[in-house]
Amino acid sequence: MNFTIFLLFCNYLGTVAFAISGVLKGIRHRLDILGLTLLAIITACGGGIIRDMMVNEIPDALVNPESFYLSIFTAIIIFIFTSGIRKNIRISNIKKKRIYKILNLANLISDSIGLSIFSIIGAEKSVNLEMNIITTAILAALTGVGGGIIRDLLVNEIPIVLKEDIYAFLAFLIGGTYHILVIEFDVSKINTTILLFVICLITRLMVIKYKINLPTVLRKSDN
Repeated sequence: MNFTIFLLFCNYLGTVAFAISGVLKGIRHRLDILGLTLLAIITACGGGIIRDMMVNEIPDALVNPESFYLSIFTAIIIFIFTSGIRKNIRISNIKKKRIYKILNLANLISDSIGLSIFSIIGAEKSVNLEMNIITTAILAALTGVGGGIIRDLLVNEIPIVLKEDIYAFLAFLIGGTYHILVIEFDVSKINTTILLFVICLITRLMVIKYKINLPTVLRKSDN
């Protein structure tokens, strides 16, 4: 398979995953359709825009707006689906809590898929520009977490990257590993992408399940 086509498919998949994450975050904060769409676009495209600006390029999302269209479409579909549920079902407080838990879990899973894909896309961008390994790791992290940071700030939350698990650190490691495998060991880009996607996704889901965090100054019990 042509790597360019493969990467384009990955980009679309990551866009949908991050757009879903943004919409679900907006639903938890009871935003309207405009707010949900805005969060979907920012979560899906924000990291790539920051990355391209860092390397002094016109953001790819502005040149090829398919990601914007895909994010808007995703937001509208989820809005229609959840609106239908709210209209047809009288929800008790217990069911509400259950639904919020499901939404939170779905948000974390879709966010993990987006992180895994976009970290690799960010690393590939750096490799194409013949950057060094540290720059590759940084661009991978920016692409993977940039949109989520803006999303959380817009809904008045401390970005998850600053307080929970190994979110940005994982993206950084994936970027560095991609650089080593592709540049130093000349491994096929498609094989490297698939391998690192699986590793990143499984690691992220395990981190969520077992609540693994980087060290903090204070424990929650100390607050």
